[in-house]
Amino acid sequence: TSRDYTAYFQQVPKQQLSEMMQLEADRMRHLTLDPREFAHEIKVVMEERRWRTEDRPQSLLFEQLTAVAFQTHPYRVPIIGWMNDLENLAPADARTWYDDWYAPNNAYLVVVGDVEHQEVFQLAEKHYGPLEARQLPVRKPQDEPPQLGIRRLTVRAPAELPMVMMAYKAPVIRNVDQDVDPYALEMLAAVLAGHDAARFSRHLIRQQRLAVEATASYDSTARGPGIFYLYGSPSEGRTAAELEAGLRAEIADVQENGVAADELVRAKAQLIAGQIYKLDSMFAQAMEIGQLEAVGIPYTLNRRLLEKLQAVTAEQVQAVARKYFRDPQLTVADLDPQPLPPASGERAPSALRH
Repeated sequence: TSRDYTAYFQQVPKQQLSEMMQLEADRMRHLTLDPREFAHEIKVVMEERRWRTEDRPQSLLFEQLTAVAFQTHPYRVPIIGWMNDLENLAPADARTWYDDWYAPNNAYLVVVGDVEHQEVFQLAEKHYGPLEARQLPVRKPQDEPPQLGIRRLTVRAPAELPMVMMAYKAPVIRNVDQDVDPYALEMLAAVLAGHDAARFSRHLIRQQRLAVEATASYDSTARGPGIFYLYGSPSEGRTAAELEAGLRAEIADVQENGVAADELVRAKAQLIAGQIYKLDSMFAQAMEIGQLEAVGIPYTLNRRLLEKLQAVTAEQVQAVARKYFRDPQLTVADLDPQPLPPASGERAPSALRH
């Protein structure tokens, strides 16, 4: 499950493809929501939320940061939901969601592997063809209002180290060919933290010894609005405020002095190689196709995305650093570490769903 879609996936021998399609088609239309089974499963999800978010300071900080950065857009709500949502979710609520959205005209079927495409099309028509399309709910605009100034929050939670997270509002790809800034932002993230010799590792961790962790994160593909994240943990004896100043200084350096040609070449090579290597497996290829389609980008433009990344210039990287990294577009979250509870043998819940 992601912010934009839910993916069901299987890896099976091609001889079992027809049977797997039959099972998935049945799940799309004939789901049974037994109240007792639902009550059991919701407890598993609640335990997962505790384990993955509430007991993990970095996850908790990220969740709170996102809830403040977005005021109206659904991205402000955690993917797994708030605990109150889970405590009050009823089988009827899940049934309504299922009836509204689980339809063949709201799904993508992706098959990757040693198969003949005509045979796959025939199987898809056989198993999904009988399922009627549904009138989907109207998706109302949920535009985020302009941010009018910097937002700050502090999260107090048991943790070993402080942490700072900075979230800048940023665009995402809407037109693969015409857009420029999202590709330049991808390259900026690579320049800052895309490899071991990138700026954050070289300056903040090794030279200044200001941080034990410092990184940048940005995803140019999403249905909703984008965020460019900077985050890290200060070294012992240093503070979150000092690390925030260090992160800001790195951005300011790009804004004022730009990016060197050799630095851009290396960042480009690392970023594009990562994009290519992640498609080494059949599973990764299928996920890439489905993810692109789910956010409104035709999967056939995947190669064009790489070409656009390759074409990014140093001037474009400097331009996006100047354009988007401003306080009125920034939300900052600090983790104030509290004493850790006695160790109690942490273990994952019996089933993870998200």
